[in-house]
Amino acid sequence: MYERIGEASLRNGASMEIGVVLCPDAEHAEEIRPFLGHKGQPWQQHIEGAVAGPLDDLETRFYVGKVDGRIITNIMTVEHVGVGILGHVYTAPERRRLGACTAVMEAQMAEFRTRGARCLYLGTGFDSAAYHIYKRHGFGSVIPRPGFMSYFADDGFEAAYFASRPATAREVQWGDWGPLTVLTGSHDGDWLRSVAWRMEGPESFEGDFLGLRQRVADGDVTARILVTEDGARVGVATLGRHPMWGEARLLDVLCHPNYWRDAGKLVDELPADAKTLTYVDSDSHGKLAALTDLGFAPEAALPGRVQRRLRRDWRPSSPDADMFDDSAFEDTPLDVTALAR
Repeated sequence: MYERIGEASLRNGASMEIGVVLCPDAEHAEEIRPFLGHKGQPWQQHIEGAVAGPLDDLETRFYVGKVDGRIITNIMTVEHVGVGILGHVYTAPERRRLGACTAVMEAQMAEFRTRGARCLYLGTGFDSAAYHIYKRHGFGSVIPRPGFMSYFADDGFEAAYFASRPATAREVQWGDWGPLTVLTGSHDGDWLRSVAWRMEGPESFEGDFLGLRQRVADGDVTARILVTEDGARVGVATLGRHPMWGEARLLDVLCHPNYWRDAGKLVDELPADAKTLTYVDSDSHGKLAALTDLGFAPEAALPGRVQRRLRRDWRPSSPDADMFDDSAFEDTPLDVTALAR
């Protein structure tokens, strides 16, 4: 479905129509596919699927600028329950430096807010031209210096999102894409977040989510997501072959601190047909208690194996103040315990 949401005059005098394509959309599929064909895999798999038909409950929107009826610039969002990721920002080379992308982003962010949507994440080069464009539209660094950025329509978003309430476990779906990055990008989680995905501290799960989906489809990994009644993703567990000891399994479990009580709902639904190893850093008291209750026992101690690079009490205050805030950083060695069951 296509909806016109605005128009703009470009610096060369051309008139540009601004619209949003809510997928699936057969009419625009033939133009969107080649326009973003340079993205390659795994991104192209999503683009092809989104324009062709529904992807579970994922909402894919392509915000486009058109001149003489042809797309010249694009911004994509993928969302569920008003939580999403912004990406695929691209302008045809011959149409750059005309203000096309800026005009589309102004319309896109206005439409996003009008719908009552709540937050967006993106990744870009830190301190690049694109980084400063996103800053002007309200995005800020999740941590100083990296180009992982977030936008919240409400300052109290994360507190409400992770507030304690009932949750259930289920398999991975397309709609988990954006909401899982709220979990992996939170400052309130454990430092050692995933061994399989090499994740420490607040990080984006944008690209790794597509890798997770593929590994689940290939049968290499089993995964479960912890979801509240109103759609917040508050926990995730993955189980796959251990990279060093192939006869054993590697379990990664990440829950928001308010939801370690529900870790059993994730772990109990995973296969238990082989020895399973999982890893806990020395700051992760909630995780250690939850896994101990599930029958995991310490097997090895790994002193100082990871470095906590952010102060425990640091939180972003404003995009302008925090992008170069080197006082946020510290190097604190954390011991890691290998647990087995």
